[in-house]
Amino acid sequence: MALSRDAVVDAAIDITRSAGLSAVTMRAVAARFDVTAMALYRHVADREELVRLVADRIGELIHPQTPPDASWEQRARDWAMTQHEVLRRHPGVAAWLIDNGPAGPQAYRLLELLVATLSDAGFDDATVARGAAAITSWTFTRVAIEDSADVRVRRRASNRAAAFVDGLTGVDAAAHPTATRVGREFFTLPLPELFRGGLDLILAGLRSQLDR
Repeated sequence: MALSRDAVVDAAIDITRSAGLSAVTMRAVAARFDVTAMALYRHVADREELVRLVADRIGELIHPQTPPDASWEQRARDWAMTQHEVLRRHPGVAAWLIDNGPAGPQAYRLLELLVATLSDAGFDDATVARGAAAITSWTFTRVAIEDSADVRVRRRASNRAAAFVDGLTGVDAAAHPTATRVGREFFTLPLPELFRGGLDLILAGLRSQLDR
């Protein structure tokens, strides 16, 4: 494969899919081309620029397939679900975005999709900003948490949920009646169900603003 800026980014994305963003190093990418890391600096300034290019290119993959006549809630839900789906295929990118902010033009394209959806629904600008922030934060945070859970599984780390459930046996039910009653379900909710359920609650909260 010929060495070029696009090829370097493509190789880095491939590494991200298979091993996570943390595995993207100049040396690891260079190995894909059988060259030294120094050869990459003709095409990208450093790892920071490479990661930023990777994050922006991944943003290009996010295109919610929502019918034109769909409700604003469905459009917002599809936006979040598509973000979640694509980012989960590229472990570590969500956490990087949380820490570093927009990677490039794709971030603003995706922001426009979401805020336009809420604005078209009739929300005022203040609610649009807060609603979009809630949806975005929930989506990126949940992806980062799920990515972290995958790492724990690969490392065969102890099961924290199981430890919490086991700990319930020692909790005083008289002192904490509700916690002991719902604790098992709380600690064992499937991750996809947890994401969708939280998203539904955010959208329901926004819908209540329109219903006033």
